[in-house]
Amino acid sequence: MKRVLFAIAIALLAASSRASEPAGPAAELVSSPSRDGVTQGIYVETGTGSPPWVIVLFGGNEGALHLSADGATTLKGNFLIRTARYWVMQGDAAVLVDTPSDYANGIDDSFRLGKDSLRDTEAVVKALRQRFPSSKVALVGTSRGTSSVGNAIERDPSLADAFVLTSPVSIAQRGNAGVSGLDADGTKIRVLVVSNQHDACPVALFYGAKGLAERNHFDFISVDSTEGGGNRAADCGGHSPHGFLGIEAQVLDAINGWLNGQPAATQTQTQQTQ
Repeated sequence: MKRVLFAIAIALLAASSRASEPAGPAAELVSSPSRDGVTQGIYVETGTGSPPWVIVLFGGNEGALHLSADGATTLKGNFLIRTARYWVMQGDAAVLVDTPSDYANGIDDSFRLGKDSLRDTEAVVKALRQRFPSSKVALVGTSRGTSSVGNAIERDPSLADAFVLTSPVSIAQRGNAGVSGLDADGTKIRVLVVSNQHDACPVALFYGAKGLAERNHFDFISVDSTEGGGNRAADCGGHSPHGFLGIEAQVLDAINGWLNGQPAATQTQTQQTQ
């Protein structure tokens, strides 16, 4: 029921905001040069020219959103992608990050953790800081998307004002390191890790996320929800505890509170829907 109400609230707010917005689009597909002969696509949505935060969202899986003038056409069930409009509702800007033009059909861990990936991310942030010069920038990743954010944390921690890793790929498996080896000083940069105690995705189990936060002194939020669990084939999908199914609003509120200076809750209890 909570998930249904959350979806209805977003839909109603989307309709009301479109009715009240001035002429001109509130969302825009933008392509910026990032490397020689390569462009990086993003989808920017906001209701103001000076949002407090620009929330840059890196989806999971292979990251290819195949952006159009209406937003993502694939990976729409991913936790961050399906809830992106939450940030617009808070008065922020939400930015969906696609894969670069030379990897239009997706990227793997080796690319996400490399120098070219960082150059693409730097190009995105540069374009956004030019567009929103008075706004703070947060890089937010989920699942495999945390590898892209972790790459920026390790290689260029000054790039953003805050970093958020949700359901991080914190356990190396089958040659994919994810953020299992991330080495950063959380006392000098703002990093938040969010994990579900019932995350059954083998590369994103709760103990891995907690250990990642502890050894790097990152802030940590633990949540407790089982909705969508019990299907091994979907354990790493968006509609499961890995994707915070049914508790999206609580998780996003906790992240939003942390971004705006509230202490990270050590645990967010959630009531299961019936």
